[in-house]
Amino acid sequence: MVNNIMIKRIITFSLLMVVFILILAFYPGSTIFLRNGAYSAEAAVRTENSVSLFLSDEYFSEIDALFDKIKKENRHRGIFYGSEKIAAEVVINQMMDDLENNIDALHNHRNFFRYFDSFDKYIRMLDGITERMHFFRNTLNSYSGAPTDLDAIIDLAARGEWHLFSAKFHRFNYEDINGALNVKFISEGGRFEAVYNTGTGKIVTDPANMGTYNFAPGSINPIQFYMHGKYDKKPWKKWGNVNGFSYHDIMDLESGQGPDAEINNKKVEKLIQKRIDDLKKDNTLKLNQ
Repeated sequence: MVNNIMIKRIITFSLLMVVFILILAFYPGSTIFLRNGAYSAEAAVRTENSVSLFLSDEYFSEIDALFDKIKKENRHRGIFYGSEKIAAEVVINQMMDDLENNIDALHNHRNFFRYFDSFDKYIRMLDGITERMHFFRNTLNSYSGAPTDLDAIIDLAARGEWHLFSAKFHRFNYEDINGALNVKFISEGGRFEAVYNTGTGKIVTDPANMGTYNFAPGSINPIQFYMHGKYDKKPWKKWGNVNGFSYHDIMDLESGQGPDAEINNKKVEKLIQKRIDDLKKDNTLKLNQ
């Protein structure tokens, strides 16, 4: 008899919790509604028809104001899905839509870096990113300004604009590419990536070895290392680099990682150093003149 009473209480409590969650999920005062286990930003974004000219100073002010507005309107959801995360997702979707609708506007714009800084800031407020956000990294990385030729990136590396980095996860043999000959460069600050093959002397763009954008550049700093794993590496292991070519597809390829790859990397290091020495000589000659 006692057991039956306990079971009834447990069932009643469980049903009440389900009703409570549903009420929160569809509370009429909320801007965003639960859909398939994720929050849809569409309703909130569509109400913001007064967003200023894309990339203007006012645009970024209104993006921040949109974040504050959505956060405030969803503060009651905090115990299940933080209002800050809901607001950040709305802003990120807005910014992705805006860039996709104005794909050329970002080139050479005075607020170029402000867009990336703002986007990354809101990404890092999330517990995890969506598939769309992950693949949007390829759109973001297309603004890296990385040259198509290896010689040109070596020149930029000698000038300190790019840095040679570990190509450990970019050395897969893909079609006619010898992965052992791949080398990786990251931009100053670690945001953009570019991979080159010393055999072809060209940038590598295949779905296994391509360079990608970093929402949280890696570092030996424990916090930055964790953030890089959370926002960049973990999604890569879940979805790969491009839609239709998964992480498992990449891992099924033969890796060029090994002694030959390290020798190749050392050769590129020497080429960069030689270019640095040449630049120093050029500066000396100019001073003498």
